[in-house]
Amino acid sequence: MKKALLHIGASGLQEETLRWAKESGLRVIATDRDANAAGRSLADDFYNISGTDTGSLLELAQAISKNFTLAGVFCNSDFSLVAAAQINKKYGLKGCLPEAVEMSVDKTKAKELMLKNNVPVPRGVTVDGALFDMSEVSHLRFPRIVKPIDSCGSQGVIYVHDVQEMMDGISGALAFSQKVLIEEFVLGDGIDTIGIMKDGTLYPCGLGLRFFSDLPFRFPTHGYASTTLSRFDQEEAYRITEEAALAVGIFDGPVKADLILREGKFTVIEVTPRFHGDVFTNKMIVYATGFNPAKELFGFLTTGRPPNKSILDVEPKPVLWKGLFPLVDNVDWSAIENNAVTGGRVLDFYLDPRFRFTNNHHADNTSLAGFMWVEFDNNECMNQYLEGFKSKYAGILL
Repeated sequence: MKKALLHIGASGLQEETLRWAKESGLRVIATDRDANAAGRSLADDFYNISGTDTGSLLELAQAISKNFTLAGVFCNSDFSLVAAAQINKKYGLKGCLPEAVEMSVDKTKAKELMLKNNVPVPRGVTVDGALFDMSEVSHLRFPRIVKPIDSCGSQGVIYVHDVQEMMDGISGALAFSQKVLIEEFVLGDGIDTIGIMKDGTLYPCGLGLRFFSDLPFRFPTHGYASTTLSRFDQEEAYRITEEAALAVGIFDGPVKADLILREGKFTVIEVTPRFHGDVFTNKMIVYATGFNPAKELFGFLTTGRPPNKSILDVEPKPVLWKGLFPLVDNVDWSAIENNAVTGGRVLDFYLDPRFRFTNNHHADNTSLAGFMWVEFDNNECMNQYLEGFKSKYAGILL
């Protein structure tokens, strides 16, 4: 029987993976909570099912398995991991399993496991909002980061530098979770890694730098493929990613890690059994290196082979991704796309048709309007571009 892939999600940013899966010879069955998802026509079959509807997705997997050999499940958001893991377990597929999802998504459990396995993580404490006792965190230094233990998109995450701000931060975080993680703030460069785990070994698939909003909020605003990290630092980032993955039980399938690099040392913020989002994985890494993590994953799912080359041997081009956060109504997006700032080549410009937020006080990624990807001749040009963009669109875009 022909092999099939269950592709959870069919938004505009997922159109590439739908195409690449079909190019890999797979029958592609896509799902999305939006009945009119932009990528639905690219799939062989489409079903209007939310990625959080585990029961319906299991039923769909069963129906698929009657006519095809189910090769794997692809999802690129935390919301779909539970369903993907249940399907992987039921059909013996290569990918995340329920235990690994539970451990990685729960920041408290993940941190405890990483600490036991000597993976460098920030000092911190998880508190029950209803039973919080100040003595629980008295040993932690300020400044601190307060975050819900199971939110995503940087929702509820805030930087605090005194007790009053911390208490306010806990109150805000409780809107997203009953328990809150309080950690010592680690200052440094944000490093994103992705890879494919095969039988407990990590095969690197991409690395980039990530930059954040002004404090007190802590959400990513832009990043680029690394042309600055040494080969040693890149290998070390992947090594620690592998250790973190093994600590939480990720032995097969995609993995991503959020790291902080400071004075030559890495700290793991989180590790999850999926790739980083489509902006990083399907766009920036592909544009910057020509290496295609999704295609390598589909090859792994269908044949069991690991990636056929190391991305460490690829010299990336300077490619920037930039989130677009509107500060005013009626932004002229066409003008921004066509005339953002001279000095770079706009490779792609994406507006999310679902965006509806105009906000002059952005606190997380829920108010994103879209993204752009820009290629440069060198890092100096990229830095000049960012400064020019910030100056030109001050008061219009974050």
